[in-house]
Amino acid sequence: MKIFYQAMKIYFLTVMALMMSSSSLATTMPSEALANSANKAALFEPYRCEGNGIISVNKGVISLHTLKYFGTSITIDLYGEETNHGKESLCKALNMIQKYHYLASNYSTYPHVTNIKSINNAPNTTQHIAPELTAILASSIEWNSLSNGYFNIALSPVIDIWRAYRNDCNIRGICKLPTATELAAASRYTHIADITLDVENNTISMKPGMSIDLGGIAKGWMAEKVYDQLKSDGMTSFMINAGGNIRHFGRHPEGREFVTAIEDPECKKYNYQLDKCQSQAGLYHDGLYHEIVKGEDLTIVSSGNYLHYFTFDGKDYHHIIDPKTLFPKEEGISVSTVLDSQHIFADVISTTLFLMPINEALKFVNNNEYIKAVWYLDSSGNKVYSNNFHEVSVGNK
Repeated sequence: MKIFYQAMKIYFLTVMALMMSSSSLATTMPSEALANSANKAALFEPYRCEGNGIISVNKGVISLHTLKYFGTSITIDLYGEETNHGKESLCKALNMIQKYHYLASNYSTYPHVTNIKSINNAPNTTQHIAPELTAILASSIEWNSLSNGYFNIALSPVIDIWRAYRNDCNIRGICKLPTATELAAASRYTHIADITLDVENNTISMKPGMSIDLGGIAKGWMAEKVYDQLKSDGMTSFMINAGGNIRHFGRHPEGREFVTAIEDPECKKYNYQLDKCQSQAGLYHDGLYHEIVKGEDLTIVSSGNYLHYFTFDGKDYHHIIDPKTLFPKEEGISVSTVLDSQHIFADVISTTLFLMPINEALKFVNNNEYIKAVWYLDSSGNKVYSNNFHEVSVGNK
C-alpha cells in the first residue's frame, strides 16, 4: 500500500545467523549458553527511543522518522507545538509503533511478548497473549464475515507459498507457478473457524498446521493507536505517514485543510519511466498523481498489484491473494480508500475493496458513508468512483 505524500525509501535489514558446531555447543552448554542468552535479553530494550528513530525540528515542524518497524518508513510531523513537549510526545508515539510491531510480527519472536510468530510456531498450543493482540485478532475474525470472506488472516499458508515462488523468480531467476495441488493442500489450514480465541482470558490456539498473518490490518491499526496517543498528549495538528498509510488531524499550519496526492500506481510499478510520470499532478490529475484529496481528520490508504509481484510467461502475479481462488486477483490495478471514521480498519477495508468484484465493492462502499473510494482499473487510466468520493476530491473529473 503506497500513497506518496513525499518520497519514501524502504530499507531492508539482512539478518545473518552464526552457525556453531556441535562440539562448540557441547562445550558451552548449559552454563555459558544460558549466560549468553541472559546477556542478549538484558541488551534488548524494546521501548528505547534513542537509536530507533530520529526526532528533528525544522522550521517549526517537529518530526519523527524511523525505518525499523513494519518493514517500511514511518514519519510523523507535528505542527505548531512546543519543542520539548512535541519531542516527548513523539517518543511516546514511537513506543506505540514498537509495541504493535512486536505484537504483530510473524517474522521474529521477542523475549518480552507472545506475538504472531510465537503463535505460528506452536499453533495447537493454547497461548496467553496481550489484550492488545486479542483486540486485533477479534476484529480480524469479525471482518472475515463482514468482508464476505475476502479478508482472511488465516490465509497465511497459501500466502507463504506464493511468497516463496515470488522470491524464487525475482531473486534466483527460477520462475514458475504453484500447482493446484499444493495450493489446495495449504487451503485446508485457512479456515477462520479453526481459530479458538478467548477474548475474556486472552488466549488463542489453532488447528495444527495453521498460521496467521496480520499484514492486512496491523499497520492501519497501529497508525490509529499512534493517533490516539498524540491526541491524548494534546497535539492539535499532525500527519502520520506509515509507509503510505496517511493519517492526519487538525489543519495545516497555513490554516487550510491537509491535501494528499495519490500517486499513479503505474508510475511506481515502472520506476517512474513512463512519460506521464515526468510531470506533477495538476488540477486534472494527468501526471505523477492521479487523484488529490483534502480534508480534516482523514485516513487515506491504497492497495494494489504494483509493488510486490513476479512475472511468469508474460503475466504478472502480485502479492494480494484472493481467498476464494487462491490466486492473485486478475482484474484492476489499485483502489484508494479515504475514511472519515472507523479509521482503525483502513487496511482491512482497502484490501477487501481491492479483492472484491467491482460491483460488489461499489455496493459495499456506497452502503457505508464513512468510506470514499476510487478504483484504478487498467493501464489506460480508466477509473470508477464511489458516489461520495467528490466530497474529498480536489478537481475530480
